[in-house]
Amino acid sequence: MTPALLVEAVAKEIEAATSTYKLKAENQADKKMSVYRQHFPNEDFEDDSYYPLVIVSWQGCEDKEDGSEATIGLTVGVYGHDKAAWMDLLSVMERIRQRLLIFRILARRFRLILPTKFETIESQPYPYWFGYATLKYQIGQPNEQMAANWDKIMEEDNI
Repeated sequence: MTPALLVEAVAKEIEAATSTYKLKAENQADKKMSVYRQHFPNEDFEDDSYYPLVIVSWQGCEDKEDGSEATIGLTVGVYGHDKAAWMDLLSVMERIRQRLLIFRILARRFRLILPTKFETIESQPYPYWFGYATLKYQIGQPNEQMAANWDKIMEEDNI
């Protein structure tokens, strides 16, 4: 459950960071940021626009002798025919970056590890504008002493 809990915790922080934003949407009036967990929810998205969006995705974890780290990827996308729409993208990304740096511990169990990485690409697929972030979080690491409680630990009600 750690992957799903971490994705949810990061998504909630991003929703808080972008709650006051309304940006251009494809063939629609301005709308709030959509924050998707792991992927788009519907492959046949016909009545709405994905944009503006943030996708929060679990990319994996690494267990080392001194602890475990999870990697979360963010894809930020905005839409705009205005050639200055890239500024909307950077504004959203900066708001998210600042929120995550201020609130470094999520759900009282995941701690942001520095450095973080926020970036864009030079060739944007106009009129869509994309940015990306890579975040690492310290997560709990199971150990051998937990073997006796394996069944209890794996009960989802305990999470």
